[in-house]
Amino acid sequence: MGNEIKYQEAMRDVLQLLVERASEKSGAEAPFDQGVRMGYFEAVSALLNEIETFGIDPGEVGMAGFDPMTMLAAAKQAA
Repeated sequence: MGNEIKYQEAMRDVLQLLVERASEKSGAEAPFDQGVRMGYFEAVSALLNEIETFGIDPGEVGMAGFDPMTMLAAAKQAA
């Protein structure tokens, strides 16, 4: 497995983990949990921005068509 594939797989795993953890906090009312979810949103948004800056297709890391704002929308609906 080449280094490029390793980095791609690592980025895919990290992004999926962050999105999954944020969804676990969906609907949480405690300010701390809301802050944690916002942190996950910020991390995913920053990583996706960097991916695009380097000309990498988000689909290559399993994020094709993913909108990070959906991570916050679930919280607004639950509130």
